[in-house]
Formats: sequence, structure tokens, C-alpha cells
Amino acid sequence: MADEEQQEAPAKSGGKGLIIVLLVILILLIVGVGVMAFLLLSGDKGDEKGDKPSEEQHANASHGDEGTAAAVVEVPKQFKKYDPPEPGSPPQYFAMEQFVVNFKGEGKARFLAVTLKFMTHYPQLVVDMENYKPILRNDITGLLRIQTYTEMSRDDGPDILRVKIMEKAKALLEKHGIFPDILEDVYFERFVMQ
Repeated sequence: MADEEQQEAPAKSGGKGLIIVLLVILILLIVGVGVMAFLLLSGDKGDEKGDKPSEEQHANASHGDEGTAAAVVEVPKQFKKYDPPEPGSPPQYFAMEQFVVNFKGEGKARFLAVTLKFMTHYPQLVVDMENYKPILRNDITGLLRIQTYTEMSRDDGPDILRVKIMEKAKALLEKHGIFPDILEDVYFERFVMQ
């Protein structure tokens, strides 16, 4: 019986030692987190009081990243001037009604149905594109009619068509005195061959 009490005593004292070690580690973690929070918060206050040009430079550096922020474009003098987009502004879209055309189906599909939207960060361009919508619709319809089933059924067929549509749209804008590079992309909402 005495042997059993002696064996239990060291086990109990070992458990107390483990609890003490865990408490010391926990206290050190809490102190470390507190120090790190203090340093981070005091660092932010210094940046707010500090020089604003670094903030502006950082904001400018974010333009155009991953297509989510407005890209400010240098517009040559011969083109119409637009107000620059606000930093971090969302893109604007110019939607076209659905195109349904007969195309060179090569014995398979005969109709191509496409719905698309053009993307820009310049809201004024969306308004101006409305004025050229009939011309743009005519040019895109002509382009869609000359496509072939073989070209369109390839994995990159729709992407190649998107590039051709952008070329048509940019050529139209340039012809009418609008800088073409402010029109950033075109996306298919619907692309069906039947």
C-alpha cells in the first residue's frame, strides 16, 4: 500500500509541473501577441501621419491589376478626351442585343447565336458606344457570318472570335475619334451553334 502511495505522489507532482509549464507558455504567447499588436497598430498610425505621396503611389500601382481596377490610359491629343476613372472603380459594360446569324455550318451547325458585352472603365465610353451601336452591330454580324463550324468548334475558336470582334470595335472607335485602347475587352454571355 505504501508503494502505491509513493507511485501516485510522483505522478501528481509531474502533472502539476506540466500545468505550470503550460501556463508559462500561455503567458508568453499572450505577451507576444500583445507586443505584436502594439507594433502593428503604432506602425499604422505613423503611416497615416506620414507622407501621403506613398499612399498615392501605391494606389496608382494598383491600377490595372487583374482587370479589377481602372487602368488610366494616356490618350493622344487627336482623340476625344474622357474623365479618368476613379481609382478602384468597377468596370462598366456595354451590352449588345443577341446576334443570331446563318454561318458556314459545313453540313453541321447552321446558326450561330451570340450575346456579348464590351468592358471598359470609362463610363462615358459606354454612353458614346450607344451612338455607334448600329454600325457595330452591322460589322459584328458580317464577321459572324463568315465564320466556319470548323473554326468555331475548336477549343480556342470562341477566343479567336473575341479577338476579331475587339479589332472591329476598336477600328470603329478609332475611325470616329475615340481612343481604341480604352475599350478593354469583350465577353460572351452566350455562344451557341445549332
